Amino acid sequence: MYMLTWLVLPIMMAYVDSGAFSFKDRLRESCWSNLQFYGYTGAIGLVVVGYIAVTRGVFGADLVAFLMALANFWGLFLVITLMGFGLVSIPRKLWRRGDLGLELTKIENRAMAYKDSAYDSELELAEVVCEAQLVSSRVGATDELRVCVDQILEHCGSRAALDRSPGVAQNNAALAARVPSDISLAYLAGLHNRVKHAVLKEERDRWRWSRAAARAFFLQDAIASRANPSRQLESSLRPWSQWSLARRSAAWWWFIALRPLAYRLLTVAAAVLSVVVLWSELTFNLGASSRLSVVHYLLRTLGLSYFSIELASIVVIAYMSLCAYSSVMKLRIFNIYSLETHHHTNERSLLFCGAYLCRLMFPLCYNFLNMAGGGGVGEQEEVTEFARFMDQIDLVPVLGEQSNRVIPVLIMIPAALAFFNVHGRVMEYFSAERATGSPRGSDDPEDDEDTELGPLCLPREEGRGLLVEARRAAERQQGVADALPGGRRYSPSGSMHSNATNLRTHTAAGTANEPPAPASTRGPREWHLGRPSFDRLLDDCPAPPDA
Repeated sequence: MYMLTWLVLPIMMAYVDSGAFSFKDRLRESCWSNLQFYGYTGAIGLVVVGYIAVTRGVFGADLVAFLMALANFWGLFLVITLMGFGLVSIPRKLWRRGDLGLELTKIENRAMAYKDSAYDSELELAEVVCEAQLVSSRVGATDELRVCVDQILEHCGSRAALDRSPGVAQNNAALAARVPSDISLAYLAGLHNRVKHAVLKEERDRWRWSRAAARAFFLQDAIASRANPSRQLESSLRPWSQWSLARRSAAWWWFIALRPLAYRLLTVAAAVLSVVVLWSELTFNLGASSRLSVVHYLLRTLGLSYFSIELASIVVIAYMSLCAYSSVMKLRIFNIYSLETHHHTNERSLLFCGAYLCRLMFPLCYNFLNMAGGGGVGEQEEVTEFARFMDQIDLVPVLGEQSNRVIPVLIMIPAALAFFNVHGRVMEYFSAERATGSPRGSDDPEDDEDTELGPLCLPREEGRGLLVEARRAAERQQGVADALPGGRRYSPSGSMHSNATNLRTHTAAGTANEPPAPASTRGPREWHLGRPSFDRLLDDCPAPPDA
């Protein structure tokens, strides 16, 4: 496990992040970067460990125990911090998922930030593609670097019709100055890396906006269909308008009637488990009184059968893992490490997350054993084999048994921060709305998830207007906005009954005879404030004269 988390996965992370063109070069670059990192950190670590060994007289087995205690201290600190946030955020998220209005509000709060990120990513990608065009024009077909340039162009894909003609118009002075006169393999490797990152970022941000818009459209239709007497989910957009009658009825019953109840029940179950874990973390280290721990009482005092003990252990440790690992999966470090669904996560983020999941495994299991009374902390009557192996760290001052007693109590700090949404309030204080004096768009001041994008989150009204414009553009593209007899658009300010009536009532008397609106010539990526699409951005790039 240590070889996997500290050697194999870091080498794989550096390998997939390398811009080299051959397997040998990428492997050599990844090994060299990891060797440099471990060389610097190892030198610092040797100085610290040597100082401790000399001053404290710690050698041999005692030194190994000290290193194990240090690793356990860091892992336990991470587990308690991440799990503390998860114990509060998971029940809160389940509660909000049961309310379609809250989910739509969250999307409206984030819509403007999603669209701006998508537009900025398009600009960045267009700039990198333009640079690749310029490099392609300077490298001839007989040049030995032509193969590397072709690999770069292959990553650009269909985003630009890159021509190899040497007569590229170099009308962009800043871009031309960035490309060196003597193009080297190292420069091409860096360009290759930037192209890969720009393509992935553009696809991810564009998908975030598309997914948010599509989800908002569906939620608008679901909310408008609440008062539908036929108990069917009605929509003017595809693919929902093409659903069969049975599927639209099933969707209405699930999203309007059953889904809120199911999420409320899941919220209650998650809240009970959160309270059980929090109470057990606070009470398991009270020595002879450790039976106050609910987990200890459930597994050791209640006298359950072996199968029941296994089932209860699986449920508790699975929920603890869910709370800790969900916090890891929500991390977004410098917008580089982030997990996205539908295959929009890069390899480096997957490996980074996998490495931390492996590193948290041992501290998480050891913490569960302590709560269950078999971890060797306190006055337990039985000790597991894993606890006996870890017993040698108890003799280490501060980092041994003392840390195993004190750190779990600190779980109340991240739990309280998450419960009172301290992070969200701090981000709201520095947000754009407070700087301009405009009110915050969210109707829920405790919504910590709305602050994920920080100061980029603009008022809800602007995001709502952007989604309305996006919906109209989608309806124009599908040619169904005015053609459907019941094609009146969703009104974000209308009541539930009026929205349901709008889905079945014509827009106005004069629009019945009007022909359907022609498909818009602007793509869905031009919805926001008339911003140019990626193809239009490429028109400003250097292009061959015959293009």
